[in-house]
Amino acid sequence: MIVEFNGIRVKIPKGYRQGDDGIFVNSHGVEYALVSYGSGHEKTICLETIYSKHTRTVELEVADKEVAK
Repeated sequence: MIVEFNGIRVKIPKGYRQGDDGIFVNSHGVEYALVSYGSGHEKTICLETIYSKHTRTVELEVADKEVAK
C-alpha cells in the first residue's frame, strides 16, 4: 500500500492495514502512527508504535524518489 504523508508518498509494508482515523494496525493488533524525523534530504518517515510499552520503529521506503527531493 502507498500513502502520502506530508507530501511524500511512502510504501507501507504488507501486514499493516489503515483504519479510518489514519492509524495503522499490524496483524498482532499493535497500533502505529506515521512520524517523520530530520529535514530536507535527511528526512526519514517511519511507522512508530503508539500505546505500547515497547517502542518499535519501522523505517519506510519512499515510493516516488522525485517527490521526496
